[in-house]
Amino acid sequence: MTTTALPLDRRIELVSDTLVNSFRFHASGKVAATIGMKDGPLAAPLFDYRVVSQDSIEIVGLDGRIESWTGIRIEGDLLHVERDGQWAVFTIGKTAP
Repeated sequence: MTTTALPLDRRIELVSDTLVNSFRFHASGKVAATIGMKDGPLAAPLFDYRVVSQDSIEIVGLDGRIESWTGIRIEGDLLHVERDGQWAVFTIGKTAP
C-alpha cells in the first residue's frame, strides 16, 4: 500500500464559516466523517478511502467514489488539499488517545 502525507488518527476540520467537514482517517482504510452545516443538520457517515499516490486519495462510499483529494500537503497544523477541483484548508487536531 502506498503511503500518503495525510495525518492518520487525528481529527482534521475544514476551515469554514458555514460548513462542518470533520474527518479522522485510520490506517485500516476507514475514515469517520462529520458533515453538514454549522447550526444545522449533521451526518456522521463512515467511508473507506484509498491512497492513489503520495499526495492524493479517494474517499469511497457504498455507492462508489465520493470525492478525490489531490495536492495533499501539510504546513504546520494546517492541511491543504484540492477537493474535486476546489482548494480547501483543514486544521489538524492532536493525536487520538
